[in-house]
Amino acid sequence: MSTTAGVFNETTLRTIRLVADAIMFDDRIKQQYIPKIDIIAAVQSVQTANILPTPARKKDVDVEVIWQNVCNPACEENVTCVIGGDKSSTNAQEYALSWERVINFSEDEADYIDNEFNIETAIAKQLLVADKTLVECFAQYVVANLNTFSGTNVFTGGKGTVAGNITSIAAAFWDWTLFAYFQRVGILNRFTNPIFLSGSNFYEQYFLSDYKRLNADGKAETIFDRMRMYFDLFNIDAVNDPDLYTYLLSQGSLAMASKFYNPTTPERTFEFIRYTMPSRFVPGFTYDVFYNDECTTNDMIQHNFKVKLKADIFNNPEGCEAGNTGVLRFLCA
Repeated sequence: MSTTAGVFNETTLRTIRLVADAIMFDDRIKQQYIPKIDIIAAVQSVQTANILPTPARKKDVDVEVIWQNVCNPACEENVTCVIGGDKSSTNAQEYALSWERVINFSEDEADYIDNEFNIETAIAKQLLVADKTLVECFAQYVVANLNTFSGTNVFTGGKGTVAGNITSIAAAFWDWTLFAYFQRVGILNRFTNPIFLSGSNFYEQYFLSDYKRLNADGKAETIFDRMRMYFDLFNIDAVNDPDLYTYLLSQGSLAMASKFYNPTTPERTFEFIRYTMPSRFVPGFTYDVFYNDECTTNDMIQHNFKVKLKADIFNNPEGCEAGNTGVLRFLCA
C-alpha cells in the first residue's frame, strides 16, 4: 500500500522501476543506455578504503574515508628480548563532497493520448538516460582529478623525462616494448599491484596483441598480461585534448563515494515528492530524485523530475612515502 498521497506514489514508482529493469534486460534496446565510463571501473579496481557515510544524512560532512597503510619495516639486527616495532597506520579523514550535477526532465500525459508508447516507459527511459549522463559527466571529473593527484616519478632514467608530476615519453617509443619501462616504473615507485590506465595510447597494440598470441612472431605481445589494463577512449583524451596521457595507479591510492539526502521511501513535502534511486551503472552511487506535477492540456498532468548526483573522488592522504600519491602521469610527447 502506498504511504504517499498524490498522483505519483510508490505503486507508480515501482512500475517505472520494473519498466527500467525490463529495458536493461533487453540486449537490443539497452545499448543506447550504456555509459562510457571505463575510467570509473579502473578507479574502483584500486579502491581499498572504507567509505563510512555520516549518520546524519543532512549534515555538511558527507563521508568519512578510512585508509590503511602497512609500510615496509626496517630490517634490523636482533636485540635480545626486544620485541615489536612500527604499527600500520590508519588514516581517517572526513570529506565534504564537492561535485554535484543534476538532470531535469518532464513528461506530459497529453503527449501520449494517441501514442503507441505509454508515459511510464518514457519516464523509465528518461531516468536511465539521466543515470547514464550523470556518471559519464562524473567520469570526466575523475580524469581532471587524476591530473591533480599525480605524484612525482622517482625513476628518472629509461625512456621517460620527468618534469614535475609529468613524465614525457617520445612518441617513437610508444610500442609494446615500452611496457617493460612501465613495469620498472611501478616497481621503483613501490606501487602495489599497479594498473595501467590510458586513452588511445597503447590501445591498438593491446587490442592487436590478442590476435597475435598464436603467432610465433608476436608472442612477445603477451607482456601486456603482466599488468591489469584499462582503456577509456571517450573521457581521458577528451578531457586532456590535445595531450595524450596514460596513468599508473597503485592499489589503495584512490576512493570514490556518493552522498544522498533524500529518504529511501518517497516522501511528500509542501511542493514536491523526494526519494532516492541507485545507479544502475556505478555500484555504490545513489541519486536524490525530486518530483512534482502540474496541470497541462485538457486537464492532463505533466510530470517533472530532477535527478541529482553528489559525489567525489579522493586520493590517499598519507602513504608510506612523502610525495608518493599512488598516481603517475605519462605524456606521449
